[in-house]
Amino acid sequence: MMTFLAGTIFLLLILTALYAFGVFGTPYLGAFRFAFYLILLIFVVVIVFSSSNAPFKGYDPTPSGP
Repeated sequence: MMTFLAGTIFLLLILTALYAFGVFGTPYLGAFRFAFYLILLIFVVVIVFSSSNAPFKGYDPTPSGP
């Protein structure tokens, strides 16, 4: 699921970059640049969270011994 999410965000990043840097010629370059940097930030956060292997430290209700 994390790979699918990262791939989707990467595709959005590429498309938004094309708009942001004028490949399609739109009058809304400022908005697309903002969206490009926002999607880039989200992409980096997804990569960081998916690559970290932090152990789960939760509450364990099982008894520890007799």
